[in-house]
Amino acid sequence: MKVLILGATGLIGSHALRALRAAGCEVIGLSRRRPAGERPQDWREAEFGRMTTEADWLPLLAGVDAVVNCVGIIREQQPGDFDRLHRAAPVAVFAACERAGVRRVVQVSALGSHPDAATGYWRSKGAAEADLLARGLESTIIRPSLVYGEEGASSVMFRMLATLPALMMPMAHGAKVQPIHVEDLAAVIVKLVTAVAAGPRELAVVGPRATTMAGYLGDLRQGMRAPPGLVLDLPLPLARLVARVAALMPSSALTPESLLMLEQSADGGNTADAGPATALLGRPPRDPAHFARPAQRFAAVWDWAAPLITIMIAFMWLWTAAVSWFGWPHEESRAWLAACGVPAAAREAVLLAASLTDAAIGALLLLRPRRWLWAAQLALVGGYTLVMSVCLPFFWLHPFGPLSKNLPLLALMFLMWRASK
Repeated sequence: MKVLILGATGLIGSHALRALRAAGCEVIGLSRRRPAGERPQDWREAEFGRMTTEADWLPLLAGVDAVVNCVGIIREQQPGDFDRLHRAAPVAVFAACERAGVRRVVQVSALGSHPDAATGYWRSKGAAEADLLARGLESTIIRPSLVYGEEGASSVMFRMLATLPALMMPMAHGAKVQPIHVEDLAAVIVKLVTAVAAGPRELAVVGPRATTMAGYLGDLRQGMRAPPGLVLDLPLPLARLVARVAALMPSSALTPESLLMLEQSADGGNTADAGPATALLGRPPRDPAHFARPAQRFAAVWDWAAPLITIMIAFMWLWTAAVSWFGWPHEESRAWLAACGVPAAAREAVLLAASLTDAAIGALLLLRPRRWLWAAQLALVGGYTLVMSVCLPFFWLHPFGPLSKNLPLLALMFLMWRASK
C-alpha cells in the first residue's frame, strides 16, 4: 500500500510512519520541512494549515491508497489555528480523498471531541469527525487519551514532574486519563491501514487502565525507580489564575482551555473501554507503570535541577555583589586586598570591580545563561580560591568554610559547564 502520513514529524506521525514502513508499506511523509535523512521522493513539504481546499490536496493523492492524519496542536499560537488545522484542512483532505478514490482514511482525534464541546480544541476536532463520518470513505476515527512517547514534549515534562519531591497540580486527583504508549497507538494505525476489511468507524485507543494525573506520575516514578513524591491538588481558583498567567508564555501547555479540559475529564470523559483496541492489537497495550525506564531518571531530574542550580548560583553572585559593596565594612575588605598585594590607591577600585563582576555574572545567569559563562565562573572562583590560599590561608581554618565551600561549588560549576549546551 502507498500511505500518506500528515503531520509525519510529530510524535504520533513519526511513529506511525516507521511502523507502517516496517509493515512493508510505501509511506510518504508530509510536514512543513523534510527531516534530514528522508529522501525527497518519500516526503512532501507543505504548510498544512494553508491547504484548506480540495484542489490543494488532489496533486498529493495520486496513487495513494490510504491517508493517516496525525496533525494536532494543544494550543493556538494565532487565533483560528484550531479551526484551520483541526477542521478546515482535514475537511479539504477528506473531500480530496473522495474525489481521488483514496480507499482508506485514519483520522487521529481525541477523547472528548464533539462539535458542541466546551473547548475550541475539542470542537474543532469534533467538526472534522462529523464531516468524515458523513462521507462514504472507509474511515476510522481513533480517539486516544493521553499519549506517551519517550521523546514527546508532554512525556518529558511528566517524567520531570514525577521526580520532584513535592508539587501541586490542577485536578491532580480529580482528572482521569487512560495513557497509551505511542508505539501501541502506531500499531493500531498499522492494523487499521493494512486490514483487508474496513475497520470500525470510531475507536477509542486507550491504555489498559484509567488513572488520575497523580497516579500517572506515580506510574512514571515507579518505572524510573525514582524516590517517592507528594502530589497535591492546586485549588481550582488558584489554578485558573496560574493558567491565565502561564498562557502568556507561548511554550506553556497550561492555558485556561487546557485547564477546562482537565476539569471536564473528572467525569471519565477522557477514559474508555480498552477492549476494542486490545482486540485489534491482539494483545493488551502496555501498562503505564512500564512506560518510563530507570535510565531516564537522571535526565528527568536534570530538567528541573539545572534551572534550579542556575537560579541559586545567580542569587549567590548577586547577593555577594550586594554584600561586598553595601553590607560588608570596606575597611576589612581593603585589609584583605592589602594582604594580597593590591596597592592602596587601587583597593577601592578593585573592590568595586569585583562587586560589579559578581553582579554581572548573576544577571547574565538569569537573563542569558550560556555554556561559556560556567567556564568563566570556574576560572573566577578557581582564581579567587588560589589567590586567597596563598595570601589569606587562614580562611581554610575558618569554621564557616569560606574557601573549603568553593570546592563543591567548583565541582558543580564544572558539571554545569560540561552538561550545558
